[in-house]
Amino acid sequence: MKAVVLIDNLTKGSLAAEWGLSVYIEHEGHRILLDTGASDRFARNAEQMGIDLGAVEFGVLSHAHYDHADGMVAFF
Repeated sequence: MKAVVLIDNLTKGSLAAEWGLSVYIEHEGHRILLDTGASDRFARNAEQMGIDLGAVEFGVLSHAHYDHADGMVAFF
């Protein structure tokens, strides 16, 4: 299993940070997106890291708070 934090309130280098969470997960050949943070920044970070969100098979929303769900528009 591989898990990469796409956005949270801490960052390194040139990646964006925000109050929220988004995690890209690869497990047994499947690609999963857990939450989308509070904006489209998770998608911009994924692009910087070379992660193709178009290959994601499943999007999972842990709960409907803005800091986990407001970036959903950028995913679709």
